[in-house]
Amino acid sequence: MLLAALALLAAACSSGKKQPPAAATTASTTATTQAVRTLALKLTTTATGPERNFNARKAAQQASPSVQKFLDRYLTLAFLQPSQAKSGWRSLLAMFDDPVRVRAGKQLDSLSLGRAAAQVTAVQPGPARARAVVLYEGGRAAAATVQLSFDGTADSPRGSGPVRLRAVLQLVYGKSGWRIAAYESRTGGGS
Repeated sequence: MLLAALALLAAACSSGKKQPPAAATTASTTATTQAVRTLALKLTTTATGPERNFNARKAAQQASPSVQKFLDRYLTLAFLQPSQAKSGWRSLLAMFDDPVRVRAGKQLDSLSLGRAAAQVTAVQPGPARARAVVLYEGGRAAAATVQLSFDGTADSPRGSGPVRLRAVLQLVYGKSGWRIAAYESRTGGGS
């Protein structure tokens, strides 16, 4: 069966004629590709706090899910949804604390796909790793320093190429959850 499919594919490619796309095949191929290539962020969390008898292990376990969710959302908005550019990256910029939001809006190329998003049709996520140190105060998570790295492959009508992020994010925790208060970030295509 596989050989027959490959033979048909080879015949269609070498015939020089453009074949109309089969909608059902395209949809199932896309669904399969998306199911196979999901974002898998590996997060290592530690915690520190000034309280006596502070249980760093328990605190890290307590903070890890919310940090994981925040970083997954950040990477998804910044790299896996190129259509975010059409909204001016509104959802991504909402993840930044008010004092740095305007600056982040001017530096989107170092925080996301940025201007390149207009040419990108999809990004296939590769390795994503983060190390977070969460600072506790008064028995609650107050801030975190996160070293974040992400690698992927961007697809465009002209071909595919590597996408990469290396960042250090300073997060603060408030009423609405985690926000980026400061950052040092760079993106690029090489290693």
